[in-house]
Amino acid sequence: MQKFLTLADGTQWFGTAIGDRHRAGAGQLIFNTGMSGYQETITDPSYLNQLITFTYPLIGNYGIDPTVDQAKAVGAQAIIVHELADFSDHYGSRETLDHFLIAHHVPGIAGIDTRDVTSHLRKFGSQAALLTSQPVHDFQAEYAAIPRKQLTTRPLPVGLPTGQQPKIVIMDFGEKQAIEDALLARGCQVISVPATVTFKTIATYQPDGILLSNGPGDPQTYHHVLPTIKRLAATYPLAGICLGHQLIACAFGATTYQLPFGHHGLNHPVQAVPSGAVMMTAQNHDFAVDPASIANTPLQVTYTELNDGSIEGLTLPHQKVQSVQFHPEAHPGPQEASQFFDQFIQSIQQEAIANA
Repeated sequence: MQKFLTLADGTQWFGTAIGDRHRAGAGQLIFNTGMSGYQETITDPSYLNQLITFTYPLIGNYGIDPTVDQAKAVGAQAIIVHELADFSDHYGSRETLDHFLIAHHVPGIAGIDTRDVTSHLRKFGSQAALLTSQPVHDFQAEYAAIPRKQLTTRPLPVGLPTGQQPKIVIMDFGEKQAIEDALLARGCQVISVPATVTFKTIATYQPDGILLSNGPGDPQTYHHVLPTIKRLAATYPLAGICLGHQLIACAFGATTYQLPFGHHGLNHPVQAVPSGAVMMTAQNHDFAVDPASIANTPLQVTYTELNDGSIEGLTLPHQKVQSVQFHPEAHPGPQEASQFFDQFIQSIQQEAIANA
């Protein structure tokens, strides 16, 4: 069965249907350069309503391991690969990628030159796209007719938990499971709450620190949470990852802009300011903090991207506020940046000593 990948500019590729053969997909087309970690990528809530092109030529060769899912639901609209493995060879595999996509009603296309797709996006920028079973005749009408998925976040916990310290509340904007796992592995008690929760509700959990999670979409659409974030920053040690980093910047007066084709991969070099130390990071974002907007804020830059110079980290002097654009929890990706969690926990401990 054929599938057609059509861009808003009229460019088209055709190949073989994979996943849910009878479903269409519509959304922003992006590319991911990771050589592994396709399952974690597909289940990352930050890819909500995007069509993911994998540049690595063979995808699905080690199957699906249910223990590495980053969310229960798949928010991606479609998957684009050059070659889909028709078997899996890994001790953790429980099903094939194709079967996983069918079970989650995610369409896909195989047999196209994904490097060509990537080159096109790098030249002309990320754009809207359609994945259909027939050639597209009216892009705008067909694009509008395909329903978009809704973000699924965790419900508000019932009761006030007790247990390990420090106690960290995660504001869930589309949280990856690996973020919570990283904190749990460091002995923290973690409470995930919806991003719409009020400051008063968060305070009832008596947290030692707050973490703003990753998530999908344009940070400028989250203006309603900025007053809460600013109040949290004045009350608790505060950290942000990816979207959470952008929202901290916006809360203190900075602005954001859309990158030409985003950062989606596992090999992005980031340099610390002012030490100059470099580490490789996992990244997945389409927006970044505008460097020109930082000058009129109290924020200071802590990390920059060596590929394009974009801002990758911020801190707020005299307040225990820190954020990173990259993903310190990785999954998939290198573990070099995981020290971010240790630094966050250290700031919480220092705050506790100061208030003792």
